[in-house]
Amino acid sequence: MDAEAAARRAARTAARSANPLGRLYARFRTPIQIAMSLVVGFVLPFLLYWRLDVAGIDITPVVYLVVVIALVITGALILLEGLFGLRVDEPPDEPGEPEPPASAIIAAFLPNEAATIVETVEAFRALDYPAGLQIIVAYNTPTPLPVERDLEALAAADPRVLPLKVEGSTSKAQNVNAALERATGRFVGMFDADHHPETDAFRRAWRWLSTGDDVVQGHCLVRNGDESHVARLIAVEFEAIYAVSHPGRARMHGFGVFGGSNGFWRTDLLHTIRMRGQMLTEDIDSSLRVIEAGGTIRNDPGLISRELATTTWEQLWNQRMRWAQGWFQVSLRHLWRGLRSKDLGVRQKLGLVHLLGWRELYPWLSLQMFPIVAYWIWRGDALDWLVPIFVLTSAFTLSVGPAQTWFAYKAGHPDIRANRRWFWLYLLEASIFYTEYKNVIARVSQIKEALRERAWKVTPRSNPPAPPGD
Repeated sequence: MDAEAAARRAARTAARSANPLGRLYARFRTPIQIAMSLVVGFVLPFLLYWRLDVAGIDITPVVYLVVVIALVITGALILLEGLFGLRVDEPPDEPGEPEPPASAIIAAFLPNEAATIVETVEAFRALDYPAGLQIIVAYNTPTPLPVERDLEALAAADPRVLPLKVEGSTSKAQNVNAALERATGRFVGMFDADHHPETDAFRRAWRWLSTGDDVVQGHCLVRNGDESHVARLIAVEFEAIYAVSHPGRARMHGFGVFGGSNGFWRTDLLHTIRMRGQMLTEDIDSSLRVIEAGGTIRNDPGLISRELATTTWEQLWNQRMRWAQGWFQVSLRHLWRGLRSKDLGVRQKLGLVHLLGWRELYPWLSLQMFPIVAYWIWRGDALDWLVPIFVLTSAFTLSVGPAQTWFAYKAGHPDIRANRRWFWLYLLEASIFYTEYKNVIARVSQIKEALRERAWKVTPRSNPPAPPGD
């Protein structure tokens, strides 16, 4: 199925490249799609207001009120997430049953991650899990690489290590599914190739799984924040996501999500759910299928794994575009299915509306203030910026960014909190442009999905920081 989809994408790309307009579009794809999003989100609403006004109908006051309410609702939900996220749930002191053998699946695309994979395997070999830990490195590579011999040498030195080359694989999902067939553990930890879990990660995860949870998602902590400005930004953002939003949202909605790495599954459930390679965010798709099946996903900020953040704006754009388009795919597939489910309660269905519906609609709603104000200026209306509703709602929405940053600092890991300057820079950039940067990505991702552009751009890994003294 994945190979067929890739062949269809290649055929469409070749057809577009065969004509001058197709080549022009391919060369300027990103600015063209950003312009398309502005046409949809700004120009068309402006023209609609103008045409209706010509007919004697002015809907802008109503639309303005709707947009204000949307901004307030979104801000309130973010603040609620933060407040709920401040309450930390610890796993039971003792597991519900003795620790069983476990498996770690490390998915890797080796041309991209050859510089990090050996160090990652060594980090897993050092984990504290006496019951037995199988370490599967499930990888694909288009050409043989020297690092494959290094992996074989590690396997010869440590029988726990199993290098598994997945022939014909074109996705992380295929690597994970292939590794699952070789997994011998009663539960499985899934990791990207740059992740270094804390020593007790598997023991902590089992304390949750042995007492009723089906999946546990841990806290992904950036370990290369000193490497670039972008990495520092992501380091703080990940604290806002993994230390605050994920656990806070799980308490609000009554369900958590699996984020693709540093997640632990009961092996029997993972065999049932598996990963779907046709989804750009196979992790979120699998999360929704677990929830729809009545399973439970726990988000634990204390379950730490350190990873490498993206270090350039280009890498970040490509990574977040895949995430945003993948979320949109999941929303299209699962929102109505979840709302029709008889196994989900009202609270969980409201959570699905927030997580899958509102998150896709909001980037367009947040843009609507601009065509409304532009139309009022074009029409010559006097704008009273001191109207109480405008002042109060503006003050509230502007307070959300500082509050969210404070929540991230308050609940964040000490390694990141030690860099207070990073939080101040994050607050400044989020207030000025970063929030809208992500909204632009969300809007463009929906256009990409409508155009059936679903190419997976691999996020390059930076070389791991050298140990002291090297």
